[in-house]
Amino acid sequence: MNVRGVILAVFAATALAGTAVAQGGREILPIPDGEFRGRIAEHVNDSEPDFGNAVKAPAGAPNILLFMSDDVGFAMAGTFGGPVPTPNFDRLARKGLRFNRFHTTGICSPSRAALLTGRNHHNAGVGYLADLPNGYPGYSGRIHRSTASIAQVLTLNGYSTAMFGKHHNTPTQERTEAGPFDNWPTGLGFEYFFGFVGGDIDQFSPNLYRGIQRVDPDEAPDTILEKRLADDAIRWIHNQKAGAPDKPFMIYLSPGSTHAPHQAPAEVVARFSGKFDHGWDEERKRIFARQKSAGIIPASATLTPRPEQMPAWDTLTDGQRRFAARSMEAAAAQMAYQDEQLGRIVDELDRMGELEKTLIAIVSGDNGASAEGGPSGTLNEMRNISFHAEPDDWLQANIDEIGGPGAHGNYPVMWAWAMNTPYRWTKQYGSMLGGIRNPLILSWGNRASQPGSVCGRFGHVIDLYPTILDAADLPVPVSVLGTKQKSVDGESLLSSFDMCEPDKPRTQYFEVGGKVGLYHNGWFLSGDDGRVGWKDVPPEGDRPTIKWTLYDLRKDFSQGTDVSQQHTAKLAEMQSLWGDIARANNVFPLDHRFARARGSALHRPSGRSVFEFWGKDVSLPGNVEPMLLARSFTVTATIAPESPDASGVILAIGSRFGGWSLYLDKGRPAFHWARSRMEWENQSGIASRPLPADAEELTMRFVTGRPGGPATVIITSAEDEYLRVELPVNVFTVAGGSETLDIGRDLGVTVTEYRTARGAFEGEIPHIEVRYD
Repeated sequence: MNVRGVILAVFAATALAGTAVAQGGREILPIPDGEFRGRIAEHVNDSEPDFGNAVKAPAGAPNILLFMSDDVGFAMAGTFGGPVPTPNFDRLARKGLRFNRFHTTGICSPSRAALLTGRNHHNAGVGYLADLPNGYPGYSGRIHRSTASIAQVLTLNGYSTAMFGKHHNTPTQERTEAGPFDNWPTGLGFEYFFGFVGGDIDQFSPNLYRGIQRVDPDEAPDTILEKRLADDAIRWIHNQKAGAPDKPFMIYLSPGSTHAPHQAPAEVVARFSGKFDHGWDEERKRIFARQKSAGIIPASATLTPRPEQMPAWDTLTDGQRRFAARSMEAAAAQMAYQDEQLGRIVDELDRMGELEKTLIAIVSGDNGASAEGGPSGTLNEMRNISFHAEPDDWLQANIDEIGGPGAHGNYPVMWAWAMNTPYRWTKQYGSMLGGIRNPLILSWGNRASQPGSVCGRFGHVIDLYPTILDAADLPVPVSVLGTKQKSVDGESLLSSFDMCEPDKPRTQYFEVGGKVGLYHNGWFLSGDDGRVGWKDVPPEGDRPTIKWTLYDLRKDFSQGTDVSQQHTAKLAEMQSLWGDIARANNVFPLDHRFARARGSALHRPSGRSVFEFWGKDVSLPGNVEPMLLARSFTVTATIAPESPDASGVILAIGSRFGGWSLYLDKGRPAFHWARSRMEWENQSGIASRPLPADAEELTMRFVTGRPGGPATVIITSAEDEYLRVELPVNVFTVAGGSETLDIGRDLGVTVTEYRTARGAFEGEIPHIEVRYD
């Protein structure tokens, strides 16, 4: 068998790799009911009961605390040489291990699917963002039933399981109360869920769920989301241990930070004032020096140069530098606050005597730091992702919004590059270590033979599933809920507590958005299409030429020197191996487009042209049908205001960062259009007179032509025109990713200010019809 055959055979047979032989009878889940072992006579006095045995976890199975943050690069946390103090990461690292060659997939949903299933992301069906399925097996956006989650497996083996925070593994069309709920956390095996479903969230005005039910927006209105997640996790632990003190638990804590928007309590942001005035070039040098001094990277590691697409700090104007520094302060504050909230949970486990019995896995980031703020940074990332950057003078004039509820901000991409020190590039790069290498901390009581050490063993996010099963003495199941399971692609890292094994052979592919990589026993093949993380398509268009490079990571820790010309045979071997592994893992077809281009091409309309809503309590994801922009449509609302001067929302979509609202203001029809927070991109109007007291219907016509052109909004009642608003542009990006279309209120971040809380409509809205023209 040639080398490719050997490697593919290994990929197909890794299901039991590193996993201890465990109790029999657990390979098929759920575990079948046992036979009745009592005796049944005609009378109860002559019978012997058998109460059976509830499924229990194996004796000595640990609690599990699995943590994954968001868009955090390799070098952001102080524990890995970064500028943000992370004392709670530090305390776990001192008793456990830090891994400096651990990897994610390069972008959010795929990393989270791989983490939960132990399978390569395409194998699990999530080769790209769950929001953007494209009809191919590796890109369905749905975790396959043949790749049951670690939560499902642990629940069926006698664990209590709960998830808190971000869940970005549900296709957008399935984020409604109609379901299906298979790919919600509770459908994937978690018995309890509190958090959000989508790619990002506003920390101050979040749209949250408990299970599959929307959380009352008035619950804890003055508490920032990061703290609410920790509060709820602690409450759940208290109740779990009260109800089943001998039953182990698994908690998956996924806070969603430091994904944009970078928001934190003002007093935490203030701690970092002036801390980044020296700029990204100097910060990268400082991080690199700290990493070497602490042994986080080898002495031979090199500091890779800044890409030519990124400006040097000293080329910026004073105003640009002020804005950039403040942007980084907010991101740093968000991570520091994240660490504090994690620390509260760890403290409580310690107080309850559970800490030593808990395996803790900290994955700092689901990919490298984010490039999506572009070279200038942004106060509205969703608009920036649509490739319409805000002018520098406007950013600088609104600098005080950074970190607070008035911004959906992200820092300039050069800070992301610095937070990925010593590597090149950023999130979205499956071809570069800056996109795929993230910190891992493993801690479990006194299990580490060399506590506090740095382990250079190759690891990948797919390894945590078998690691957890190994620790719990459980087998990888062959069948779950009647579905035959695919082989697990990861391997347990548990043996690293005893011996690190940095030279352990390993092969692992990478691919995200057409950028590809392959690690094979110290060699790394990179295939890059030239698209940068803040652009929609590669420079050559959506069928680019891939540039192949080769790196010997045994000698070149930072992926700094291309050796493809010196090792042409190895390059050809790796390219061939990459193709074989890609075919075996459902990686093809490659798609080099980013979110906007994929979305416009792949989100097929349902064919429906009329949509009906039957009450003022309706809420839908903001970026599914009906798509109420860039086309002509009519909204006809049957309304019953409680008084002639009633106020409140009739229909609103999105937020002040991208949205529009039709509402009443003291009985007067009103409309607000917010393409962004920039004043000239906001158009609004309030009618000069109220509706008559007996008005029962209000109609809004949105009249436009081509996408991107102007539009006219005309509001009438009983054929009498009340308001006309001219819009220079008929399209925007609904912002942020968890915002909604709402009837009778405006949930999450509101589009505008209203006279009632969240625009609650004073009266009833029995029916709304939306009709495409």
